[in-house]
Amino acid sequence: MKYLPTISIFLLCFLFPSIIIGCKTISMLATPQEWSKNYTLADGVEANDPPVIDGDLNTMGKSRFPPESVESLQFPLSEALITLPERKSIHRIVIRSPNLQVFDIMARDESGGWEKIKEVKSNKKEVVDLRVLAITDGIRIRVRRTSDDAAERRKNTTRGGGMIWIQGNIRANADISEIELYGYADKTDEPSMNPKTDEAFDELLK
Repeated sequence: MKYLPTISIFLLCFLFPSIIIGCKTISMLATPQEWSKNYTLADGVEANDPPVIDGDLNTMGKSRFPPESVESLQFPLSEALITLPERKSIHRIVIRSPNLQVFDIMARDESGGWEKIKEVKSNKKEVVDLRVLAITDGIRIRVRRTSDDAAERRKNTTRGGGMIWIQGNIRANADISEIELYGYADKTDEPSMNPKTDEAFDELLK
């Protein structure tokens, strides 16, 4: 019986933090998430096609192919690239596009490399609203398929002499009216040192 107080203190020390964390999580889930202002509208933000971040839904930008891709048989994927003046905690990305179907979202890491943080394989919406987790100063949307690819392929290929002649890109650009990046409005909700836990929490907010 003399060990009972020690065991009770141990259980209290172990369970109390868990109870506090659980209560905070329940409270956060019960409260609608408030988002920061759209980071892409801040000063110093750049894009490889400026209309995708001009804040005007009536303008239409495009993903861009590398300049050499027209002459290359490899036909690399087109991309929309956004560069922020400083690293931000990104939890939500909104893409407004009438033809974007399959794409990857990449985030630039501290070393300047790129890490895939989201993969969308079958999009049918014109407004794509995604939850992500990245601390970065660069977001890249790599376009794998659009609804206009077949028309572009027919336009730039011909058949003759038993061969197929490729005269240009066989993939279409993604038409993008706007890309929006958001973090949490509440600074206490910035990512912790445990990204897997934060990612699971973001899934619950979807």
